[in-house]
Amino acid sequence: MARPLDLLVYGVAFLSGGVLLGLEIVASRILAPYFGNSVYVWGSLISVFLLALSIGYWLGGVLADRRPSLGTLALILVTAAVFILVLPLVYLPVGRFISELDLEFRFSVLLISVLFFLVPSVLMGMVSPFAIKLSATALEEIGRTSGRVYAISTLGSISGALAVSFFLIQWLGTRAIVVVLGLILLVLALLCAVWEGKGSGKA
Repeated sequence: MARPLDLLVYGVAFLSGGVLLGLEIVASRILAPYFGNSVYVWGSLISVFLLALSIGYWLGGVLADRRPSLGTLALILVTAAVFILVLPLVYLPVGRFISELDLEFRFSVLLISVLFFLVPSVLMGMVSPFAIKLSATALEEIGRTSGRVYAISTLGSISGALAVSFFLIQWLGTRAIVVVLGLILLVLALLCAVWEGKGSGKA
């Protein structure tokens, strides 16, 4: 039977996975005004997001071993939210600036993808190792726990991709979608911080 802490952690894994893929979908619209929607755009975005996940999994695992608490997870989520919520303020002027530089087109697309999306995606990649660390209660359960967390996170990613591409893009503008994604992470961070504040972070 799942503990209340497990339900919170699994919810964080699900929704952060949704935010990550939602951000990747909307990223193409962020880059479109200056770089179009070519294969170079999608190649750059996919590469940057996968690189970010690789770094995030590694850093998250290291930090989860050192500071396995909901407070630390809340800090990660808040930081990711800040980077995402800043995007609507900067992506148009920064995109214009980079597009006007005398850089090779493919390098420009890759550069702006890194500038806008690498850091928040690394931070969201750190969530799954934390979820595994906080959910695992015994060494012999670590395999099942890891599989469960990554399955839940992947289902969240699928849900986020479908929600943004099928519905939110039609209902909301690009800026509004980005703000919604950032606010979801802020709410998750608040829930983790409140739980930690009640002294239940290890329950």
